Amino acid sequence: MSGTLCVLGLDAADYRLANRWECENMLLENHGELESITHSLDVPATLEVWPTIATGLTPTDHGVELDGVGWDNATGLSAVVRTAQLLPEPLHDRLADLKAQFSDDGYPRTDESTVFGDGTVRNWPGVTPCYVWKREGEWFERATDGDLSADEFVRRYFGTTGSCIGWLAGQSLSSVPIVGVHAHVLDHTGHMYARRPTALRRIYEQVDSLLGWLRSRVDRLVVLSDHGMQTTATNDPDPGVHSERALISTTEPGPLPTDVLSVRDWLEDRIDAGRPERTNATVDAPREHLEDLGYL
Repeated sequence: MSGTLCVLGLDAADYRLANRWECENMLLENHGELESITHSLDVPATLEVWPTIATGLTPTDHGVELDGVGWDNATGLSAVVRTAQLLPEPLHDRLADLKAQFSDDGYPRTDESTVFGDGTVRNWPGVTPCYVWKREGEWFERATDGDLSADEFVRRYFGTTGSCIGWLAGQSLSSVPIVGVHAHVLDHTGHMYARRPTALRRIYEQVDSLLGWLRSRVDRLVVLSDHGMQTTATNDPDPGVHSERALISTTEPGPLPTDVLSVRDWLEDRIDAGRPERTNATVDAPREHLEDLGYL
């Protein structure tokens, strides 16, 4: 049995929708609504909330902010900067400066310590490189522009989502106390199908099926989101706009954190904070043979 705590950051998983559609693997034995935060926008922003969850700090303190500009997608930002070539010079320069703030994978990252310091983490906005999220954003932009069919968009997305979930299952077999990964599928499909509840429910049920696979393979699991999504299924006023109905669910017993700022402390109370002893790798095969094979 593995003691590694596995954390799945399931972007935009809406607590009301998960309950309404009885997503039993998204809502584990112990679950509740998680209060999110707003900072640069009137609604929670993906790029600001995930580093808050990992660091326990506000966007002002962890330093990953949208700078008051309402683009929660680096691909969209790049498109706007290209369009800015046609704008007056002062505005063009301002947008170019904004794009320059972003790291080479398209997103800024915090310099602050995170809950994953003694573990491993992948594709976590504001914390790690997010090449998967960036590629998914490019697909979403193409789908929005009509250059990619909905079926192809969803097919590609479940490929990357399955890869993230499989990675988490694999890392649970390691010796680290905590592992985490972020999956963005419910955010982009939530925006896409906000007025089509039947299609969105199908996505939720498919994601829940993947989580059932994960649940059967890890001993300790936490599923949480940064925000929810306004939809016609929940009679919200602005379908397709982020909601504040984030969720947290876990196999762990006891009280749950009530807001995103308290998640880090809650996680750290449940992991062995000691850094595992580093051991050098050794290979039993003859070095000459490995060189002959082209491995070295």
